[in-house]
Amino acid sequence: MKKLKSILGLLLLMQLLFLSQSCKKDKTLGLIEGTVTDAQSGSALSDVRIIVFDVNTNAPAGITVLTNASGKYSIEIRDGNYYLKLYKQGYNGIPPASMSAIPVEVIAKETTVSNYSMTATGQINDGFISGRVTEGSEGRGGVLVVASSGQIGFSSVSDANGNYYIYNIPIGTYSVKGWKSGYNSATQSATVNANTETSNVNLTVTAGASGSVTGQITFLATTNIEVDVALVHPITKEVIPGLNGMTSSFNYTISNVPNGTFIARASFENDGKVVDPDWLVKNGEPLVMVASNSQSVDFSCTGTVTLNSPTNTVDTKPVISAAAATFSWTAYPSASDYVIEVMDVNGRLIWGGFDYSGGTPIKNIIIPSSQTSIQFNSDGNAPYAMLPGHVYRWRVYASKDAVQSPTGWNLISVSEDLKGLIEIQN
Repeated sequence: MKKLKSILGLLLLMQLLFLSQSCKKDKTLGLIEGTVTDAQSGSALSDVRIIVFDVNTNAPAGITVLTNASGKYSIEIRDGNYYLKLYKQGYNGIPPASMSAIPVEVIAKETTVSNYSMTATGQINDGFISGRVTEGSEGRGGVLVVASSGQIGFSSVSDANGNYYIYNIPIGTYSVKGWKSGYNSATQSATVNANTETSNVNLTVTAGASGSVTGQITFLATTNIEVDVALVHPITKEVIPGLNGMTSSFNYTISNVPNGTFIARASFENDGKVVDPDWLVKNGEPLVMVASNSQSVDFSCTGTVTLNSPTNTVDTKPVISAAAATFSWTAYPSASDYVIEVMDVNGRLIWGGFDYSGGTPIKNIIIPSSQTSIQFNSDGNAPYAMLPGHVYRWRVYASKDAVQSPTGWNLISVSEDLKGLIEIQN
């Protein structure tokens, strides 16, 4: 009897220890919850595939969920900063390739609400591709999978089990390849038919990618700081998982780069610095080709144009009416005029920006340096309206007249990519 009591006491102690450890673990967990709806009708969207990413590494956090019949989702995850990518057949993904996701801050034992509205593609007869990424017999998660044909590309990321789905692909034949730090990928061919899933397009990745990209950052008329640098896919413009980092003493090295061609980007985060925008607008972003070797790309950075109102914080964005959308910013030293640009979450130009039709970029709206605010569509030339329930991003470029330039001007600064996010109220 005494022995039985000892065993029961030991079991009780073990149970208490387990509960204690569970409580300790729970103290670090928070929730991300929300509803995903159709941006036009407001109806709930079920079976939206949501993948969670770590803000600091741009790598999947190992969690993939689907929305339920009511369009709702719930994610339990350790406290920290994350962003979500949303995919569904018939709808544009969130975020689009041309924009960064809005970070979501998770606080232990609290619930963060993050709702999304997805815009229908408007395309008919698109199909989709699915498959699995493996290394040997194991599924490999966190691989950016791209289906491309010429300069057209569509992508997704493999989940923790290596499974992936690439939605909304027009009829045609595509090359499918995976991209991740430290791995080279085989390429598969996939033929997409109308309204059909092309399944079992499986990819094999092999560890040992040994390329590198190095360079240094110089600063124009601004203080020197350490900045982020990343390699992105040249077609989809998504960061290759793992191919990013910070400079050290204004130099950087990105190691374990797979064979391929990439766009190099610097100072993409909100740090008060941007890459010289004049070079980017007139020449495009720098391409780097790696073949198990080392390549070098240098950048020049400058201070940003500061957006005053309306603009987002780290994890929230203001909700405003389209009629009251007046954008204001801080005057930038040496600017002779400004250019404003408003885009939707799908990367479509809503107002302002640049006209590239003639080969040389032309400003659609010129704002004199004495003016640091402007109302949306004040010139009446916006090709599209800002719609209720939709998210938009506005940016301001600072320009300086330069007779020697082919365009007659030079861009000297721009607002940051992750600022100027707004939502139009219903």
